[in-house]
Formats: sequence, structure tokens, C-alpha cells
Amino acid sequence: MNKRRIAVIIGSDSDLPQCWEGLMYLAQMQEEGKVEVVRVMTMSVHRNTEALLSWLLDNHKSLDAIVVGAGWANALTGMCDAYSRYAIKDEHLVVVGVAFIDPVNTNHTQAAILGITELPPGAQVVYNGYLGSRGFVEACQFAVEDTLPPILLKDAKPVQDRTLDDAIARAEIEIQKAKQKSTTK
Repeated sequence: MNKRRIAVIIGSDSDLPQCWEGLMYLAQMQEEGKVEVVRVMTMSVHRNTEALLSWLLDNHKSLDAIVVGAGWANALTGMCDAYSRYAIKDEHLVVVGVAFIDPVNTNHTQAAILGITELPPGAQVVYNGYLGSRGFVEACQFAVEDTLPPILLKDAKPVQDRTLDDAIARAEIEIQKAKQKSTTK
């Protein structure tokens, strides 16, 4: 059996303290020959967008899973999943999401959780309540030890390119649909 190849991507070095125990676990698993940790990357999806997408494009074929963690709005996890599925059509790479805790601002923590749990239909991020330091360890354990789920590529939504008048007309149609739904409940 080939050893599993994983990477870690976090949004900020300030998240590293919440990663320490999980990184130590990965080091132990790597020492035991159970996994190869290809890289541990710090890349903000907001400040390093091009670098992130380029890295995913260059590395996705050589990885089985990526443990992706971020705080605040945690756009990083969903972006890794969306780009893997819809841009590079990867049917193998599993994205495991972790929400990091902001001990000063609970809104940031809640936003990090919602950034993973409220992804649109079609997203395939593995998230089993992985929150903070303990969640990062559990996410790493999942990536190393558990059976990785199959990836099912879905069709992308069609792009709509409209004039302003067409957009207004379509908005009116959608308003009517919403009204009809609310009156039938």
C-alpha cells in the first residue's frame, strides 16, 4: 500500500499555535512511515490568491488530502475545494476543513465555522466539527488514518452575462418566485 500524501494549508502564521499538536502528530506518523507530509503552507486566500491557485494546480495530482485551516471568515477552505473541483477537475484530492478559534472575538470563530458549514451544494469539504487545536489534530488524524471519501464532480453553474435591463427583469422574476414560495408555505 502506498503511503498517503498530504499537505497542510493555513491562512496565517498566527494559526500555527492551534496547529502545533496536530503537526507533532503528523511528524510522528511521517517518522513511522505512515504518511508523507509534502508541505505545510501559510497562504491567505485574500492576500495570496494567485500563489494559492498556482500551488494547487502544480501539486493536486501528487496529493491525497489537504488539511486546510483558517480563522475569521475561512474562505480558504471553500476556495481550495472549489478550485480543485471546478477549475482543475480533480476527482481524487480530499479537502479537510478546520475552523480556528479567535479567543478575542467569538464572531470571528463563528464566521470561520460558517465559512465551512455553509458552503453551497456541491462543495465536498470534509468537516466533522474540526474546531481549534483539538479539531486540527482530529482533521490530521482523519487525513492520515480514515478512508477518504470519493469525490463526485458536479456540473458548474452556467455563467450569466446580462445587460442592466436584463438583470432587472430577471430580478423581478426571482422576486415573484420568492413571493410564490412564501405564500405556499
